[in-house]
Amino acid sequence: MAYHKQLFPDKRTKRDGNLAKYNADLDKYVSDRIQSAQTEFHEIEAFEVTEISKEVYGGVKGVFIDEDSQTVKGFGQNEDIVLCLKPNFTQIPLVGEHVAVIEFNNKHYYTDIINRQNSPNENALAGTSGYDELKKYGDTFQRDKSIKHIDINEGDIVFNSRFNGGIVLGSDDNKAVTKIVVGHKKVKNNLYSQNIDFDDSSIYLMSEGTATNLNGQRVEGKKVLIKSDDIFITGRKNIFLEADEVFINAKKVGTIKMGDPRAPMVPTIRGDVMLKFQSDILTLFSDIQQVLVLLIANPAVFVAKAKALVDKIVRLTEVITKQTFLNKQVMTANPDFKLPKLEIPDLDLPDVPNIKVPNLDLPDLDLPDVDLGISKEDLEDIT
Repeated sequence: MAYHKQLFPDKRTKRDGNLAKYNADLDKYVSDRIQSAQTEFHEIEAFEVTEISKEVYGGVKGVFIDEDSQTVKGFGQNEDIVLCLKPNFTQIPLVGEHVAVIEFNNKHYYTDIINRQNSPNENALAGTSGYDELKKYGDTFQRDKSIKHIDINEGDIVFNSRFNGGIVLGSDDNKAVTKIVVGHKKVKNNLYSQNIDFDDSSIYLMSEGTATNLNGQRVEGKKVLIKSDDIFITGRKNIFLEADEVFINAKKVGTIKMGDPRAPMVPTIRGDVMLKFQSDILTLFSDIQQVLVLLIANPAVFVAKAKALVDKIVRLTEVITKQTFLNKQVMTANPDFKLPKLEIPDLDLPDVPNIKVPNLDLPDLDLPDVDLGISKEDLEDIT
């Protein structure tokens, strides 16, 4: 794998065998010999991928670019499969891409994909090694020239996906921010500009001193932001939410449902309406008594008091008939609902009778010969 590349041609000339005397010719001869012995050492060599192995996980097949006749010291049945050097981080190349290959203990390993095209989507440069022109990049991969790099700040570490996604271990004013995004939508200066409001799905981990925009508002400080069209969080046993305050908001007249989703949902109670309802109930009878007393003692005050009493009765009637005490935007599972248990009845299957099939003795039939009009040899050729 590692090799020496000669930098200068060998300029030795044939000598007559006599001991050379020191002169300009000898000086030049020694200089030429020293120069021709100089080489350039290559420990890592470019390797063009011609096939992604289906036999060995992460393995590739291909040819060396500088010395295409060099034998591959690999793995597999034919020992021509080159493995990724890192067992826990495997970056699968495409057919036509070049990878850097290094040798350890008489085995070849590839390390990284060589950035031939400076594209996060694909970096194939097919045919460099001399094999047939590239027809496709693999069994399923489709090239997308619209995929961009992600815009980053100085010192950031970025993982660009081939498929419009990525992870940025970045910064905001030298404060740590981690962004996990798929489906970038904003392009600025031919780079993806991450925007949590417009990208398909995003998770932001923010530290103190960082800021971003969410729903048109500036968000600052230590926060975890998650945004997508739909978000599903499922705990096999429990989900714990703990904070000084917990806010659950449903916009656009949405409904919040709590409890077993298989159970019928019942509305919750509006505390403000029920409090007013109970207050009206408690004071209703005393108000009726006062109205009756005023009817006799002070007719002028009776009219105003009677009107207030009528308003209260109308309000009570409306709460009951229109069910304004129910909050149908926050629903809970009916606590009395129990999922029925499925009981499979035991089937009493009849015994299958043991029937013996009798042996049939067929007589030998003496069939006449049939003349097919062709010879036996021609018949054998046909069959």
